[in-house]
Amino acid sequence: MDKSKYMQHLRDEIAALMERPVSLGRAEEICAYADTLCALQKLDGGDHSRESTKMMSFTESDAKHWAEHMENDDGSTGPHWTLEQATAVANSIGVHTDPWVWFAALNMEYSDNWETAGKYGLDRPEYYADLAKAFLFDKDGGGPEVKIAGYYHGVVEPRLKKAQKISLPYGRDILSMHNHPNNTIYKDKVFG
Repeated sequence: MDKSKYMQHLRDEIAALMERPVSLGRAEEICAYADTLCALQKLDGGDHSRESTKMMSFTESDAKHWAEHMENDDGSTGPHWTLEQATAVANSIGVHTDPWVWFAALNMEYSDNWETAGKYGLDRPEYYADLAKAFLFDKDGGGPEVKIAGYYHGVVEPRLKKAQKISLPYGRDILSMHNHPNNTIYKDKVFG
């Protein structure tokens, strides 16, 4: 198989993974395929494509957009911790990474693991910090920014974009309805 066909197979596999239910394993697979695509491009002396570069970066804007739309296990929406609170937790356990990467990871762990933490009496900032640290500094993950960027751009961002495309009466979408005081959203349904 020639290299261009192989690269297309990798792109097709990434697309197929993004259509399946979200999981950490699938996000890691997407990162591995994206890394392979970048390496193949470099072999030819080529630069990363714009999309590959985007998959490897994670910005303040990405962190804020993601955190703003987190649907937390405790029933709340949005970040549990501010950037300042997240930074204080990072400093207390000796984590040194981009503050927005840490903010997103710490809030993600709270959002996804609050119920389990409570079940086992672990609902403490240190518990979520240890989960975020393990996620970001995984030896196979390529480093904190690459890991969070791959997960965000490969798993979270497509789901947020899909949610934004859901049309409702009068031209409003589900995300703009979310903050309306007379509406409550529950699992993709709007109740006014």
